[in-house]
Amino acid sequence: MSNTDHMPPLNWLRSFEACARLGSFTAAAVELNITQPAVSHQIRQLEAHLKLALFRRVGRTKQLTDEGHNYLFFVHEAFELLRAGSRKAVDPDRGKSLTLRANMALTLFWLMPRLDSLYRQYPWIRLNILPHISDIEERVPNFEIEIVNLISKARADLRPLRDEYFFPVCSPELAQSGRLDHVPLFDTSSMTASWDEWHGSKYRGPPPKPVNFASTVVLSMTAAINGVGLALAHTSLFEAASKAGQLVRPYDGQIKMKERYFISEVRANEQTPASRTFMEWLDEQLDS
Repeated sequence: MSNTDHMPPLNWLRSFEACARLGSFTAAAVELNITQPAVSHQIRQLEAHLKLALFRRVGRTKQLTDEGHNYLFFVHEAFELLRAGSRKAVDPDRGKSLTLRANMALTLFWLMPRLDSLYRQYPWIRLNILPHISDIEERVPNFEIEIVNLISKARADLRPLRDEYFFPVCSPELAQSGRLDHVPLFDTSSMTASWDEWHGSKYRGPPPKPVNFASTVVLSMTAAINGVGLALAHTSLFEAASKAGQLVRPYDGQIKMKERYFISEVRANEQTPASRTFMEWLDEQLDS
């Protein structure tokens, strides 16, 4: 096995990272509390170990070579990972918090009504929620678990939660008003489920008419909750609103949706007490 198969000593890497970051061997020596010749010696040892020139002399200064720039990326990432790990190691609440990025509609209509159950069972957990409206938005990196609504599985780490079915909903008051054939219809442009599909099915419903579209199902369902008209809801979003007496299904039947909610699975070596607890709780909620 050659020398380059072995991890370089940490002090060589610290000197290299400090020199590259500060742009000066002397400044690196001050930061590391060692002499400038010691820094230079460690850089030479690292270059010999890697069989690469990491710095080149330009006038009276030293600048990174292309190889040095490439290597710095990995060294910097490694030190950032070590710093993050060290912060977590001394955090008395490490593993107790979880950052969740979740579909906005599911967050409001499914997750929030059930959160009391989570906190009652696990009062130590701290949940930070990053709701998002569109599931094709650019993904941000600062979350551990993600719940999205998609037609098909887009990534290897996603697993579906359950099948979803859609149907018309309205407020209980509107359902008893006798006006269902005359109220506005609401829908969202972000779902494939549609009033056209419902009207083309075997199920009874209001007569076809122009539909009022919203960019998210949150708005169309809120219109229904407020008694403005009829909207299309689906299984997960209807359950809690139904139990709370906010929405009813005035017509029989349901149609299977193309979309489902998917959740990202945390790799075993990245799981924390909070992530394991949340996933177990979520599966219990879906089973019930």
